[in-house]
Amino acid sequence: MDPWRRFRTQVVGQHPFRFRIVITALVIASSLFALCLACLFYPAARARYLFNQVESLQLGRSTYEDAEALAQKIGATSYPPYGPCSRSDCEWSLRIDNAELPRWWRGAGESFGVAFDVKDSKVVRKTFGYGVGILNDGFFPSSVGLTELEHWPRQHRPVLVEAGWYSTDLYPYWDFRVSMIPGASAQDRRRYSAYDYGCMWKYRGCKDGRELLPVAASMPPSRP
Repeated sequence: MDPWRRFRTQVVGQHPFRFRIVITALVIASSLFALCLACLFYPAARARYLFNQVESLQLGRSTYEDAEALAQKIGATSYPPYGPCSRSDCEWSLRIDNAELPRWWRGAGESFGVAFDVKDSKVVRKTFGYGVGILNDGFFPSSVGLTELEHWPRQHRPVLVEAGWYSTDLYPYWDFRVSMIPGASAQDRRRYSAYDYGCMWKYRGCKDGRELLPVAASMPPSRP
């Protein structure tokens, strides 16, 4: 007699009710464990997904229809909320966080946001923001962000890419900002958008922008 048949005869056959209870308990425990893992990793997976979706828009090439379809796909809302969008001017934005995780695990928590603008029927701006803290806390102790504009104002026109910290005495690593134009290289794009999405699920999260965007750690904070 093979081992499995012997097991069924000796154990299952003698205690069928107890066996069913054990199997049911194992199924429930496995389901709860899988649910906990899904809740833990979902915000990070969602943030990565949002970045990839918005990054697919091309400044000066993607149309109002492209942006509108993407907004509907990811659930972004138009701004300002009191007026309808038009092909001449519209902005969509979306922000998520890991507030559903218990505070004892997530710490201050993390938020991730995207936004994109259309003017004269073409996408002209993309923005990404990643910060320590959630909406209920009302303030980011530290954040990183990337903005790509087709045409920057004359007083702030990056050659290709500009990056650096905005600091205060209280928060020396407060706000790391990246500005770029469509001509920036693929290498710079990857470098300045290599976010550590693990901050959204790991125990106690990340303490400031140096962990949210590791490349920022190599740059000293600016003087206030």
